[in-house]
Amino acid sequence: MVKCQLISLSACHEEALKVFLKEFEESRDELHGYFFDQSMRIEQVISTLEAWERGDDLPDGWVPNSTWFWENGGVLQGVINVRHCLNPELEKSGGHIGYSVAPSQRQQGVATSMLRSALIKCKDLEIPRAMVICDSDNIGSVKVIEANNGVLEREENGRHWYWIEPC
Repeated sequence: MVKCQLISLSACHEEALKVFLKEFEESRDELHGYFFDQSMRIEQVISTLEAWERGDDLPDGWVPNSTWFWENGGVLQGVINVRHCLNPELEKSGGHIGYSVAPSQRQQGVATSMLRSALIKCKDLEIPRAMVICDSDNIGSVKVIEANNGVLEREENGRHWYWIEPC
C-alpha cells in the first residue's frame, strides 16, 4: 500500500518536482505564492526552503515559513506552505497557510489531507490558531478548509478569512 504523506524535498525528488511544475505551466494554472521554476536546480530549491524555515535570507516582508509537498507513490500531488507567524500583510491577504494541488490531482481529497497533516505541524511550530484565507468563489478551498474545522471569521471583498485550531 502506498502511503500519502507530507515530505520535505530532497535530491531524489528532482524529476518529480519537474513534472509537478510542468503540469502547472502547461495548464497555465498559477502556482500561487511559490518561487519555483523549471530553471532552478533541486539543490537551490532545497537550500532556499531550508533557509526560509530558519528565518534566513527571507525576501522583504516575508516571515519564517515551512514548505512541504504531498507525495503519493513518488508523485508530488500538492505543495503547502506554513508561515510561522503573521505580519500585517499576511493578516490581510495571506494567512498562515497556503496550498496548491496539481491540476490532475484535484477533487481527490489531496488538499483536505494535506491541510490536515500541515495542521499537525502547526502544533509543533507553536501556532495556536492558523489563519487560512481563500477567495469566496473558490468552492473547493472553502470545502477543504471547512472539512478541517475552519471557522469563518469574516467575508469581505470576495474573500473568506478562517481560523483553524491545530489538531
